Amino acid sequence: MSPAGEEASKVGPEGPKPGDFLAARAGSRIFVVISGVVMNYVLAFVLFWFVFMLGRPLPGTVVGGFVKGYPAEVSLLKVNDKILKVNNVPVKNWKTILEELDKTTSGDGVKLDVERPGANAAAESLVIMIKPKIDATKDIFGKPATLRRVGILPDPKVFITERYGFFPALQKAWELEVFQVVLTHKAIFYLISGQISPKNLMGPLGIIQLSGQAAQAGIATLLQLLAILSVSLAVINLLPFPALDGGHLIFLLCEVVSRRRLNPALQEKITTGGFVLLMVLMVFVLYNDVVNMQIIVKVKNLLHLRGS
Repeated sequence: MSPAGEEASKVGPEGPKPGDFLAARAGSRIFVVISGVVMNYVLAFVLFWFVFMLGRPLPGTVVGGFVKGYPAEVSLLKVNDKILKVNNVPVKNWKTILEELDKTTSGDGVKLDVERPGANAAAESLVIMIKPKIDATKDIFGKPATLRRVGILPDPKVFITERYGFFPALQKAWELEVFQVVLTHKAIFYLISGQISPKNLMGPLGIIQLSGQAAQAGIATLLQLLAILSVSLAVINLLPFPALDGGHLIFLLCEVVSRRRLNPALQEKITTGGFVLLMVLMVFVLYNDVVNMQIIVKVKNLLHLRGS
């Protein structure tokens, strides 16, 4: 396996030839190995920055409906009410509403400042108190979590564009990239420790489907997905696993510490074994995609329709 996509010549009995990857100094080879990972991080940062500059659509703060069995259904709230503040904190989009709801302590009610459009008069300002319902649920990793919800739904026709200037967008891009890096490491840790099921893994077919959905949602959503995939690729590629850049980096660091070159034949055998394991994992995630996307069922239905 050639590190970082570089073409490495086979090492003969006489050793690496001048100009070969293996003939370079350890520091130069480390630079080549990590350069691809660094570029993935840089690409993700630029894409995030561009998304925040371009503006991404987010649901607004207009109430579009209620969830049956939740407090808001029997409250003074009405459809088309625009939520201005939650517990005296101004809200700009639906995401900030949910964040403020989760900050509410268990025994307190939620204070909502709303603006109600009038039929023939000016909009009416109201203050409505609602005690949220605490839901026991699971987070994105399948771990137990509690959410405070009042049972309101956003108006699907009302969106706001989250857009920032040049320098604020840089800060937002950095924050989002750090968040995605931490999130990816957590997901890998939970997967290895068995806290989440391998069935949650998504392969190329699932990524293609997700990319199509993102493209339909707009260029900003698609670019954000590409940035997230770039971060995930960088994190995974730097794992200390043979056949990945992280595995090559471990070999090089061992060479630096021991001050002698490791056996190339041994490195090749370990790397080949890691590559085989990666291919097995690829088959597994492809199977996951086929099952999750119900491809076999769809093909059977298609063949049944053609045969009828």
